[in-house]
Amino acid sequence: MRDEMTIEREPSFFAGKNVFGRDWAVIAEEAGEVIGMYTASVMPVHLDGSPTQLGYLGGLRVNPQHRRRIRHLREGYASIGRFAPMTVPRWFTVVAAENESARRLLERGVPGLPQYHPQGDYVTFALPVSRGKRRGLWRKANADEIVPLYNKAAANFQYSPVLNRSTAQSLNCFIAGASVAALWDQRAFKQIVARRYRKPMLVPLYNAWARAMRRIPLPREGQALEQTFVAFLALSEDADAFALIQDLLSHCATPAASLGVHRNHPLIPTIERFKPVAYPARIYAVTFNGAPPVSTLPAQPEAALL
Repeated sequence: MRDEMTIEREPSFFAGKNVFGRDWAVIAEEAGEVIGMYTASVMPVHLDGSPTQLGYLGGLRVNPQHRRRIRHLREGYASIGRFAPMTVPRWFTVVAAENESARRLLERGVPGLPQYHPQGDYVTFALPVSRGKRRGLWRKANADEIVPLYNKAAANFQYSPVLNRSTAQSLNCFIAGASVAALWDQRAFKQIVARRYRKPMLVPLYNAWARAMRRIPLPREGQALEQTFVAFLALSEDADAFALIQDLLSHCATPAASLGVHRNHPLIPTIERFKPVAYPARIYAVTFNGAPPVSTLPAQPEAALL
């Protein structure tokens, strides 16, 4: 037995529908039995520095008894274009590093499946909010302030979102000079739930240690990790990154704050000073006909949108 954390969508899977772009879910059935499902979306992101509508694939789940049946995977991928609301030039996805079996299968190039082209490694960090400190560096921002500053910085990355005024108005946005960020609490429609621990009797002991050492406490079995996403983060080159992140954490109402960056991002040494928990992954371009053009820009989607 191992610790099990699940991503859940309560109280309704569709409560977070179309929060950024347009998304849909597909369920596969055969003879009245559910085989699996996937989710997909078309969202505005940057591609080679320009705003583009790209497709994102996520949430692929196949019931264990059907995972060795390539036919079901082929039929699932064949349905993507059929259900997509528009034609997009490229798809992309993110696969957890620990999911080695899926990555081996997808990178192998199985006939009848799309090609998965590695675009770089990615890390989502969960930072303990207890390490935050109010410094008075950030002030509340309106959409007109945050949107142009963020999009200018985001154009330097592949698959980074193109923020619009409507989305920004729904978020808790902050500005500090030329630096911008948003705190996005998604607990109303997305949760990470602790389903099972190998040794649940040790969780209270760990949490006592975590509180003393200012680390992230674990939820009890059946409960969700209380977290906020630090989204649409763009820090100016001359900013004191540690002080800004420390101040931003002090504005979070949850014990954990999550943010994602590409594996070689210069901000990572600063993030690691907060003693975060790291969740590595790999970003892929998904093509149905040939390889994508080569780009020198690092791939960095928004963790809150994955």
